[in-house]
Amino acid sequence: MNVKWEKNQLPQFLISDIKDCLKVGDDGGVSYTIGVEFQIDALFSKVMHRYDLEESVLYENFDSAVKSVFKSNQLTKPDDILSEFRNKCDENLRVKNKYYLLTSISLKSSLIPKRRTINGCAIRFYSEIPNKYKKSRSESIERHKELELSEQNDYVFVTVSVTAPDVNTAFKKSIAALDIIRSILQLNFKKSIQFLSLQDQHKYSSNSILSLGQVHTLHSPNGAMAWRNVWYEPDFNDKGPIKVRNFSLTESNLTGWIKSLNENPFSEHLLVSLASYIRALDHKDQEFRFMKLWSVIERLVKTDDTKMIIKRVSFFYENRAVTKDVLYSLRQARNINVHAGLKPFNVEMKNFKLCSFIEDLFRFFISNPFKYDNLQKVIDFISLSTELQSIDQQIKNLKKVKKFIGEG
Repeated sequence: MNVKWEKNQLPQFLISDIKDCLKVGDDGGVSYTIGVEFQIDALFSKVMHRYDLEESVLYENFDSAVKSVFKSNQLTKPDDILSEFRNKCDENLRVKNKYYLLTSISLKSSLIPKRRTINGCAIRFYSEIPNKYKKSRSESIERHKELELSEQNDYVFVTVSVTAPDVNTAFKKSIAALDIIRSILQLNFKKSIQFLSLQDQHKYSSNSILSLGQVHTLHSPNGAMAWRNVWYEPDFNDKGPIKVRNFSLTESNLTGWIKSLNENPFSEHLLVSLASYIRALDHKDQEFRFMKLWSVIERLVKTDDTKMIIKRVSFFYENRAVTKDVLYSLRQARNINVHAGLKPFNVEMKNFKLCSFIEDLFRFFISNPFKYDNLQKVIDFISLSTELQSIDQQIKNLKKVKKFIGEG
């Protein structure tokens, strides 16, 4: 797998500083000056790769690679860091094991969705915990009494099977697959303004409709715990299970969206964005959610430039002038929050509107109506001018080019 420095530029100042903080001891071990971890962390951010490993595993490999290369050549060959990092990651990926994540979602247990497969993970739903995992999960929860963990009544239980090199990567990939399912369902649930509600957070609700349960455990194929500890939701709020009114239609829509995603040539971009979207909605703090929703938009349209964001998002709307003004006001609120630390006024209303923009973007990207075969073509398309005069002028210019080439 290709690993390179960001922009193909060697971060020589960081490497030089790290070099001055490391030392090989008489026992052959590498010791370091306290504080060098900040420089190593900064150096790690300069590495471009596509390894599907959990961040802590990646960083551990990189930290080890830096020290290993220092021991062998005093960092005189900085590109050896990348080679060593690649070797360690490849070694991780050579041995893979089967894991099963067991958790729950806030869907009423009388409604059991069909088995789904997304991003290489098989997801199964149950009205109660499968017997294979029941004992080990119960014992694990009991072992962590200080966390006051519990199962939620009437929730649907879920297992996600995944093949991964380690427990952390297994958890990351399997919970992301379930987040993608929740996010797709979020797109299909009808959202409306509750005019009679007295509180803005309920009037303009942008909460995730399907929430995760409190406890997540990882198991081996035989049902035993794959890891003694548990993952859990630290800010868990039991909102109770929801009942979907037309469950068969919801199931049918879910099948259609998954099929479209699987056939989409830039599905990887969409899967990551979908998981990011539902996680933004999981956050209880509205101000934090506002910032996370902007991150989702930036990720989806591949830019953090304000003018380009507004141009690409407003592309889809008939009344573009008004849409651009609304987007500009939302962006201004985001910039004030970032630079001045001021909470956006009417933040619940702003989040509701941002969700509307994001979900329209997802519908366009996932359906891919013009059958683009790569993401950049879609981005180029929504970056085109929508001013009729400008379009007419471009057509004239292109005709001139065509005539010139033909005559040349």
